[in-house]
Amino acid sequence: MSKTLISRFGMVISLTALVMAIPRPAKAYVDPGSGAMIWQIAAASVIGSLFYARRASAWMRAHLGLHSNRAMGFLFASLYALVTSPIVCALFDSRPVPRFSDLFLVGIVLTAYLFTWEPAVYLLVISLGVTAWVLPPAGSFAVADFANWYRLISFAVLSIFLVFVVTRLKGRTGVVPEPIREVRQAEPRMRAMAAGR
Repeated sequence: MSKTLISRFGMVISLTALVMAIPRPAKAYVDPGSGAMIWQIAAASVIGSLFYARRASAWMRAHLGLHSNRAMGFLFASLYALVTSPIVCALFDSRPVPRFSDLFLVGIVLTAYLFTWEPAVYLLVISLGVTAWVLPPAGSFAVADFANWYRLISFAVLSIFLVFVVTRLKGRTGVVPEPIREVRQAEPRMRAMAAGR
């Protein structure tokens, strides 16, 4: 492909994601008092704890023998989905708030950053299934109306766009994420210990 075609394709994807991400009126009310503050504290705690995934990733690589970045990504995405899916279903069953899918979006972007794009897309597919399950009519994969279809499609387009951007930025800068660098530095020592030297 020529660079012009790739550039135009990127522009079309960017514009599509921008149009799909424009918010619509939610017609919802959040009390600006303690309820919203507790929600923000909980969300910040969860998002902040996700950055400790790097240490957990390095520990699992060292102790479980998972040296493939892709395999670790699928493991992380599966664990994230196993933790987040019940939370989403329990909290938002039949009365989802407008942006509840953002819980999955954080995991998708983090997976794309820490690992590769394939596990991020895998987590996206899981999150679309959970989102369809939670949206009305709750408890089925049928999506009732245009607004909910719009929600699913815009979430998918935005997620794919962010995975694309994160993957491109990682490739362009040549920056190796910290867990991978730690494992690469620890591999010779681990091999020497395994060989009994």
